[in-house]
Amino acid sequence: MEQTSTAAPVTAARGPYATDSRRLLNAFDHQFRGFRTFWFDRIAPAGPVVRPAAEGADLEQASVRLAGLLRRAVRELGGDCLSRHRALGLDERLTEFYGDEESENAYATLMGRPDVIRTASGWKFIEFNFCSSTGGQVYAHLLNELWRQLLPGPVLDTLTLADPLRDRNDVLRTVLDDLGLDPRVALVGYLPDVFLSDTGGSRRYYEIEVEALRKAGIEAQYFDTDEFLASLDSRGSTFPMVLERTVPQEWIDAGRDIGPLLRIRQCGAAVLTPQSSYQAANKQLFALLSAGQDWMTEDDREFVERYLPWSRGMREENVEFQSEKWKLPELLTKRRADFVVKRSDGDQNFDVHIGARTEQSAWEDVIAKAGRAGTWIAQETVHSAEFDAEVFDCDLGAYRSISTRGVFGPLFMGGRMTGCVVRHDVPAPGDAAGQAPGSSILGTVAWQTG
Repeated sequence: MEQTSTAAPVTAARGPYATDSRRLLNAFDHQFRGFRTFWFDRIAPAGPVVRPAAEGADLEQASVRLAGLLRRAVRELGGDCLSRHRALGLDERLTEFYGDEESENAYATLMGRPDVIRTASGWKFIEFNFCSSTGGQVYAHLLNELWRQLLPGPVLDTLTLADPLRDRNDVLRTVLDDLGLDPRVALVGYLPDVFLSDTGGSRRYYEIEVEALRKAGIEAQYFDTDEFLASLDSRGSTFPMVLERTVPQEWIDAGRDIGPLLRIRQCGAAVLTPQSSYQAANKQLFALLSAGQDWMTEDDREFVERYLPWSRGMREENVEFQSEKWKLPELLTKRRADFVVKRSDGDQNFDVHIGARTEQSAWEDVIAKAGRAGTWIAQETVHSAEFDAEVFDCDLGAYRSISTRGVFGPLFMGGRMTGCVVRHDVPAPGDAAGQAPGSSILGTVAWQTG
């Protein structure tokens, strides 16, 4: 989508949310300057994905309740952080990252984003990621700001478009007040984690967050991880709070030294979010809730059945699925197309294996690997219902109204939904030559209020 000003004139879009093509694409060039990404290389959203307000209310209420159930489920595993860590089989190298129990418990689910699919029967949560590094915050902020600039006033009057960075600032202010800290925050990140290098102004990705913090009256500065450590060596910690935008387990998986991240945790500042966030996000909790626990009420069980797909831990041997009893490996082998097998502490689709897209022999290898690990889960495949979206195809120089499938990501901060992103497919045009591949893009959701 680079060099958008040369796009050929196009016909008007069929949907009500598109604008003049040159204005749209120039706005994208400006809004995402410095960190153009794969999300908008060939296809650009021409407006938000619009869904009924009642769906949004249901999604928010279910997210809040599920976060509460996950908190309860993880606390039932042990009386302190380390016992819960070991019950989940997490990497022993991460045990030093925990802080005091009170903060760990208070802020573990402060920020997050579930992955949710809108099925024919309603919302289904396939995982819930908790941490301050949860993706989508900057993109949701920029996209919704763009739609507020481009959409006609009468259209905007009928839509709810959230600003997650503004809402996150409110949450941070509350935490700062609770802890009696001055409103000064160090934002610490690592550009490769967001697929960027420190060239061509790519730091703007994080500087957008810093600017939002400053507008809210919070003194803020961005540091790459090595810069923050250098500042500690030269002058000590001058920020009472650190908003950490890195994930220790991802660093381990990438073969990086996690020592720098541990130093940040132990610098004397309050670091959000705490390491226990990754316990609350562990996918084994979905398996525990799906199987049912003694502490769950009948209402809890009905909620889980409605909003979570059937899930079981790969530690389990005998299971019941659709009123039939199985050995779990046999069930997964014989009904491969019905299941996904996931590593429980993975992120960004790392070690997620979809049976329908995996050859039988490779699938059996995955089952064996997951069984040996003992910390993976099997989850029933969830199918997205189709929904409508407006996109601009940069290759064709034309707007397209599409029916698509995707994964919704409501941003969850301070116990409420603060915007929603959606990753969805854009099929290749029907007249495309050969087997032209489609694209996947990131958009935001607007809730129809009138």
